[in-house]
Amino acid sequence: MATRRKSASEDDLMTPANISKVIRLLEPEDGVKPITKKDACQILGMSYNTTRLGTIIEEYKKQQARNAERRAALRGKPASQEDMVYIISEYLNNETIDSISKMTYRSPTFIKNVLESNAVPIRVPGHTYFNPQLIPDGAVRDRFKVGEIVYSARYDSVARIDAEQKTDKYGFIYRIWLLSDKWLQSAYQEASELASLEHLREMGVRI
Repeated sequence: MATRRKSASEDDLMTPANISKVIRLLEPEDGVKPITKKDACQILGMSYNTTRLGTIIEEYKKQQARNAERRAALRGKPASQEDMVYIISEYLNNETIDSISKMTYRSPTFIKNVLESNAVPIRVPGHTYFNPQLIPDGAVRDRFKVGEIVYSARYDSVARIDAEQKTDKYGFIYRIWLLSDKWLQSAYQEASELASLEHLREMGVRI
């Protein structure tokens, strides 16, 4: 049997957000006229096919119901050690709070609370080199070891300490290698601009 090939527009438009939008437009409230199934197919970038459209909508609703049941079952339950290690590990591997929320069936607020309570540096939209985020109190250190993996606030990247230099004006300065894919280069940072990750390693996070 030949496999149905998706169009380029379907690859771009067949998203959970658009499927949710189509459902709202097909099943409006307060007497609003619903859109046609042909319009619904166009929104999703697919060829006009009412049977397939119905299947897509039904599968989406079932998945949403399963997600809601899973979230309800976890509501009010604290994060286990294993949960915290997973959440922190994924975040340090550049997953977003929203994506981790979906993977763990926990709310974004729950995920952020886990990160903050364990002194994990939080990435903030709008971060720039000249506007670094504050280092969490639990991750502040005056000195680091050569070879240690740290977080660079200015570059918003996990980094490796490659060399240490003591200065009278700035204290310890470190040559670091930025491990984020967007950098992969050396840089120099003061100790005050680096966050320790050793406390996370001690709790079981692979760094």
